[in-house]
Amino acid sequence: STDTSEDVVDQPDESEIADTSIPMDFGLRTVDGVDIPDLDYSGNLTDCWNWDDKNGANYLIRTIDEPEFKYPESDGDELYDQYLHVYHYAKGDDGEVLLLRDLTDFIKDCMFDLIMNHIDAVMLSDIDNDNYGEIVFGYRLACTSDVSPSTQKVLLFENGDKYILRGEAVAIGYGGDYELGNEFETAPEGFLEHAEAYWEANKVEYALEDNEF
Repeated sequence: STDTSEDVVDQPDESEIADTSIPMDFGLRTVDGVDIPDLDYSGNLTDCWNWDDKNGANYLIRTIDEPEFKYPESDGDELYDQYLHVYHYAKGDDGEVLLLRDLTDFIKDCMFDLIMNHIDAVMLSDIDNDNYGEIVFGYRLACTSDVSPSTQKVLLFENGDKYILRGEAVAIGYGGDYELGNEFETAPEGFLEHAEAYWEANKVEYALEDNEF
């Protein structure tokens, strides 16, 4: 199994984060592609999630690019690159749109099976009662020649801040461990437990029964 991945997260300027007084709405909704406002994103749309909080109308957009084929320089193996993206936008009452956080992850130079997918589940909460929603989501990616655990990452975004768990999914009973991002050391109470609960609920990639004959 070979895995070459790296998550890249851009840090916004704190002065750009809106501070409005819109009441919190815990109703997390999916948005069809045709109904997404004019927001920039790269790749093929996986899904879009919408909720309202102190920043206004929030949109979490998740996408995956098409694999990029690399012609071998000689008679070597064919190689592929692929990119995954997540965008968190907020649109205030005044119509101003801010990109609060975006993330790009990727696999490069893959000569085996390239696995890249967003985990279906998305969770919204306001654990610290600050009227900014915490949105939790995850994804998996790997370059592999066997049924081994993919790299799995679970993230919590809140008002431009990012918290992450990095580890492996569970494949036929193996894997499942993860490491905490340093940002959890100063996270509000409950954030880590919330992210860990998401991990536990969504860690199985291939179950034992999937491979029974």
